[in-house]
Amino acid sequence: MNVNEAQLDALRNTIKKFGKENLEEILFATAEGTRLITNRQRIRIYLEDLTGGVLSCAHVSGPYADEIKGTSFPIVSREALVSIVFASQSPTMLTDAQNRSLPLDIRLAKTCAIATCSLFPLVRQGRSIGVICIDEETPEKPSAESVAELLTDFLNLIAGSLDQARKYQQQILLTRRVEQFKKREAGAFMVNSAVRLIDRISLASVLVPTIGSHGKTRMEVLASYSADPRLKALYDDLGSIRLGRGRSLVAKFVGDDGCINDEQLLQPVFIPDLTQQFLQKRALTEKMFLRSLYMVPRYEPETRKVICLVNYYSRENHPFTDFEAGILQTHAEMVERIIREIGDEHLEIRVLAEITDLLKERNEKLQTFLNKVLSKATKLIGADTGSIAVVREWDLEKWLVVEDDAGEIIGAKHKEWLKKKIPPFRIGGDELPREERSLTGYVAWSKQPKIIPDVEDEIRGEGFHFSTSDQIRSEIAMPIICEDTILGVICLNSLKQGYFTEEHKRILQIIESLTSRYIADIQQIENLQSQVSRLTSDVAYKDPLVSSYRLGNIIGNSHKAKELVEFINTVSVPLCNRFVSWSTNLPLEETLGLPSILVVGPTGAGKEFFFNNFYNKLNEMYRMKVSSGAELPVKKTNIAAYSGELTYSELFGHKKGAFTGAYSDRKGILEEAQGGIVFLDEIGDADPKTQVQLLRFLDSGSFFRLGESSERYGRVLLVAATNKNLQEEIKAGRFREDLYHRLSELTVRIPSLSERREDISDLATHFLGKLYRTYRGADEPMNDAPLLTDGAKTLLLTHRYEGNIRELRSILLRALFFRSGAAITENDIRRVILDSEQEPPANTHDRLQEQLAEEVLAEISAGKDFWEAVYEPYSKNRLPRDVVRLVIEKTRLTAGRTMPQIARALRVTSSESGEDAHDQKRFFKFKNFIYKTIRL
Repeated sequence: MNVNEAQLDALRNTIKKFGKENLEEILFATAEGTRLITNRQRIRIYLEDLTGGVLSCAHVSGPYADEIKGTSFPIVSREALVSIVFASQSPTMLTDAQNRSLPLDIRLAKTCAIATCSLFPLVRQGRSIGVICIDEETPEKPSAESVAELLTDFLNLIAGSLDQARKYQQQILLTRRVEQFKKREAGAFMVNSAVRLIDRISLASVLVPTIGSHGKTRMEVLASYSADPRLKALYDDLGSIRLGRGRSLVAKFVGDDGCINDEQLLQPVFIPDLTQQFLQKRALTEKMFLRSLYMVPRYEPETRKVICLVNYYSRENHPFTDFEAGILQTHAEMVERIIREIGDEHLEIRVLAEITDLLKERNEKLQTFLNKVLSKATKLIGADTGSIAVVREWDLEKWLVVEDDAGEIIGAKHKEWLKKKIPPFRIGGDELPREERSLTGYVAWSKQPKIIPDVEDEIRGEGFHFSTSDQIRSEIAMPIICEDTILGVICLNSLKQGYFTEEHKRILQIIESLTSRYIADIQQIENLQSQVSRLTSDVAYKDPLVSSYRLGNIIGNSHKAKELVEFINTVSVPLCNRFVSWSTNLPLEETLGLPSILVVGPTGAGKEFFFNNFYNKLNEMYRMKVSSGAELPVKKTNIAAYSGELTYSELFGHKKGAFTGAYSDRKGILEEAQGGIVFLDEIGDADPKTQVQLLRFLDSGSFFRLGESSERYGRVLLVAATNKNLQEEIKAGRFREDLYHRLSELTVRIPSLSERREDISDLATHFLGKLYRTYRGADEPMNDAPLLTDGAKTLLLTHRYEGNIRELRSILLRALFFRSGAAITENDIRRVILDSEQEPPANTHDRLQEQLAEEVLAEISAGKDFWEAVYEPYSKNRLPRDVVRLVIEKTRLTAGRTMPQIARALRVTSSESGEDAHDQKRFFKFKNFIYKTIRL
């Protein structure tokens, strides 16, 4: 058979990336590799388990999985082929498993319809660690020798990772057993003392809830004591107590979810005559002659979940005095403390050690670190699956994201086969509609951990559970918070009802407290690196045919361009000194205020392009002065993209509840760019309230988040840009004169294209090369951009530009697309210019917007969806708001005026109906974007 080597290599590499906490994932990948090599679907994997002294079934795929999962074989035995292969380290083929096999194998083969079986040892460094079995329900010929060799090589390569994870799993199991042993010992000591406290107590016991294989809670005897050894033995032989209506005396008060459902048991209960009660264990009265019972509950007040029941039995009807009852209640409280604390500290110490070791590792990427944190949390707590969602902001609203629309993991996900697709979650509480509620979003909103013992009850109740798997029965979530800011949420899930406890919550709190600062630092670094990378990419491109680059990729043949370069070189040194003083924490803002630069110039002249080069120069100097690995923080925004409270929030941040839709606290960009530089485009469009706050901020560095009364301080260089005449705006009463003087301490004017015509030829070559690289086909060479003929350059040089560099770039784009030959000729340029001049209206800006809108719609018709063609370019400031509005208006004319019709035409959702949960989320996000951000 042909084995897909690429898939096999991918599996090998995947397994190499897993840590010791990822046993289930390694086993899953091992079974996948085995299926790929052998083309067989039924796989059993047995691993050596020294804690139980057996070969335990650690993984099974195919039919009869439930029956096989609990099986085990002796490590040393002549009655099981699995044991023999383990000891001999020799592969074996069993052709008639139901008749011609060993006793233990025959029993399993008949029960689970196994006709043939191939067994391969798992060996690491000469020592057996397990056996893998490949089963068939029908007689099969042995696998080809080449297949057996390939499988053996594959198993040998992954054996090291498997062994490391196996040992770690057994260490965790051993830790839990030691804890349980300690609790039993301490519990036995306490019930021993209870019998001595009051003479008439014949027997005392402690019952604790445990979860059975079907997710139902039972009450197990943790410890018991009687001065009469025979009485204690009889009691211990009774075993666990079933819960559920009519099953036992305890079941009258406690449901099968382990929670008190009868308010009588919220206080101690005295039962004077047990013979009159329904008892699961009649031997209590018939053989042990116990007559009365004083039952003291200890439980979680919020959920009524039982921690323990302390039972004090007497052989006579003995009502305790108030004094005696007080003693027993204090005694039961001490028993609870033991159950909570004795033994737990061992696991908590292990958690501390594990996370401390993890923080010492070099984790360069956030997603890698989160994966390791999630793996450790899941393993230490014993959860079946889990995820970590990180906060992402869209349209001034925070969402919790585990994976993006393409399925790429952004946060972390454990056992992906159990939680195949996790949509983004809105942060919010009761104000959210039920279909948008989730435990993850609620925990981020409340900033408090939460346990859901039964997801079905939660769905019927408040509804803070979003189902990502029908198998999940209970879950726990812990917010990750640093400096009162939500960074993400750890969410663990169990396939059992009521699995998670307060102990698990404490473990997650330890993990969160140790990792939150580290996560915040990595997030900040990654966000900054991403922003710097985008800015650098804009500056980095230099066409080999252009020789007039002066600074970054500022083209400077003209006197005006050289003035821009001189300005940057002149102001960069003192401004960088100011950045360095901020990094050493020297407070000067109260007396000197914050530095600012005003960038003015006509529309399309290249103000943001100037800023990118200016930032690149400052960042290079900052690295030289501070550290080669340092990055100067930077943030960019367009004031015209927001209005009212949203503008204030974008700049200064807001408090949760400050306005409708403010479901969580948010930092503004002036706070996020602390110690760095902020670019505010279209400053002339700032509303009066924003102008007042900006002036205050520049004067002293102080500001208030929207809805907050505590004063905060920031340190940034503010670079503001506008195409408006601010002097005229001041005269018209639309702009504050004092803010203008504060902003214009350092002013630079970006010249129009007509003022730097000697640069047009090189600018055209530069932009044409960049446009070609952006739109070239996969088979076209990177450095084979079409050349401009001399006639084309002359025509571009003499053209009257109303849209400046933006218009030049638009002309070149159309000429690139519609050129008649390999080079772009004078006729190509003339045709593009004439076509645009014949288009009404005469306003070039409107023509460009119309053209951009048509290009976007053409991209959607060609296969792109709304998110790729509109949302992402707009979010990255590559598509103006007016163009988005035009796209919507044009779609209304052709597709219909309702939002669902427009959404379908623009490919907002992946399916035609848009009825599944994921598409509904996307449609809601689309409406939010159109109404709140674009403000249609």
